[in-house]
Amino acid sequence: MPVTLYRMSIVPFIRGLENLSHILKKGSNAESTIPASQLVSARLHPDMQGLAYQVQRVSDTAKGAAVRVAGLDPVAMADTETTFEDLQERITQTLEILKRVKEEDMEGKEDQEVVMKTMRGEKKFTAKDYLLQYAVPNFYFHVVAAYAILRKEGMDLGKMDYLAGGRE
Repeated sequence: MPVTLYRMSIVPFIRGLENLSHILKKGSNAESTIPASQLVSARLHPDMQGLAYQVQRVSDTAKGAAVRVAGLDPVAMADTETTFEDLQERITQTLEILKRVKEEDMEGKEDQEVVMKTMRGEKKFTAKDYLLQYAVPNFYFHVVAAYAILRKEGMDLGKMDYLAGGRE
């Protein structure tokens, strides 16, 4: 079976979001001297954004890929999450969006132009390069940052929580 845009992005995005949900659940259920509200805003380093931001960027990156490559209508989500429950709801909503994408929605679009508007201007990619050089690496950067924040705060998480989300 050939590797398709769908299989290199949507499939791992769904799994990554499910694993992130597990990580957050484990973090929110942990006995800790740190209040949950403090965990949600915890950072790895003072110049980095907190846990809620990391989850928001995971969500935005995944749904942005679905919009830019598969042609889904944009879904705005206000970045107002302040609790673990809010973050879980954000993940649930993002999963619902991704599960609407069909493999054929991305079929044959490898060379389609994708334009990303940033604060520094427009960046143009082919759909394949956008996924491989930006969306997938950015998605995993923020998943790892969220995992690392909770580990730094003393949560009992391990490699298999990240890789398998509690699945054996």
